[in-house]
Amino acid sequence: MSDSHYWPSMTDYQEALQSPTLAFSSSELREGAPVENKLGLPRPICGTFASVYELVNGPRRWAVKCFLRNTPDLHQRYVKISNHLRKCRRLGYFVAFEYMAKAIRVRGELFPLVKMEWIEGRQLNEFVEENLSSPSVLAKLGKHWDKLVADLRSANIAHGDLQHGNVLVRSNGAIRLIDYDGMWVPALEGQGSNETGHPNFQNPRRTQHDFHLGIDDFSAAVIQIAITALSRDKSLWEKYNNGDNLLFRRKDFLDIQNSPLITDLRAIDDDAIRDKLDFLIDACTSRKKQRASRRRTSQGKATSDQQVVKEASASTEMPQKKEAVLASSSWLSDHVENYGTATTESSPQSPVGLQKFFAWLFQRKRAT
Repeated sequence: MSDSHYWPSMTDYQEALQSPTLAFSSSELREGAPVENKLGLPRPICGTFASVYELVNGPRRWAVKCFLRNTPDLHQRYVKISNHLRKCRRLGYFVAFEYMAKAIRVRGELFPLVKMEWIEGRQLNEFVEENLSSPSVLAKLGKHWDKLVADLRSANIAHGDLQHGNVLVRSNGAIRLIDYDGMWVPALEGQGSNETGHPNFQNPRRTQHDFHLGIDDFSAAVIQIAITALSRDKSLWEKYNNGDNLLFRRKDFLDIQNSPLITDLRAIDDDAIRDKLDFLIDACTSRKKQRASRRRTSQGKATSDQQVVKEASASTEMPQKKEAVLASSSWLSDHVENYGTATTESSPQSPVGLQKFFAWLFQRKRAT
């Protein structure tokens, strides 16, 4: 792979794939032919960070994933992911893949790709839409989804970007997951994520530092709620689906207390939906509550300390003045890191020092 700052665009990859024998370093891929669009160009399936092309060689078919940005540690991540998934083949949710570091030539330079087994299936949103009038099919899908989520957790796997485009449903109802760039496995513990997932499925407060076994909890609940709700009320699809989601949108998470979708979902008499809604609402609002609580605590402490200072200032007795200084320094040390220790010794210019001076002067006059 080149060390230059250049990185191919989707158009660059399209152009390169028109000549597979020149583009690929793999003999297996060189013998393949890309599936074309109506314009006779290699047909891309576009995402934010990559474009995927279907290659056919007789009975064999591959998905070739070409990256639209440079992620320096992606090779190492894929090695760790591959090693872990190899132990979990029994699950049957994943497809065979190979990360190839110097695999496709674009403008004379070699770039990485992921070669993945091509799997027939409908994207989750397409499958759901096709079965809106078959609530029993959606109910069965919901059970399969629940099992998948439980199985992944038991296997110490978090996909990292559960969304309609990364979930394929086969004709027999079996579910397959694709796109493993953001996957978490135990060997990646302590590292950050290189992505934060589809905004219509993720907690908007998720950052690249949120990378652990539990990162799928939110998106898994978003999907499960949608499947269950649509099996009960298919009119929700027409009302809330926009082609790039199931039901939820990012704006619902940003203002979840005032979301019309939440209101409609609450109206469905289903305890499982309500329980998962409570989880989403808490996930979206808990940090706000914590910050508000901290503000109230700080404000309350500040008010209390200010009152101590005020009461101490109203008296000329030395012990109370000392208490006021200590109270003030306590508030600062709680709110300013490494603030230090307040000095209680009075300086000649301080009110307490002046008080001592005048007392001494008065006694001196009386003595003379």
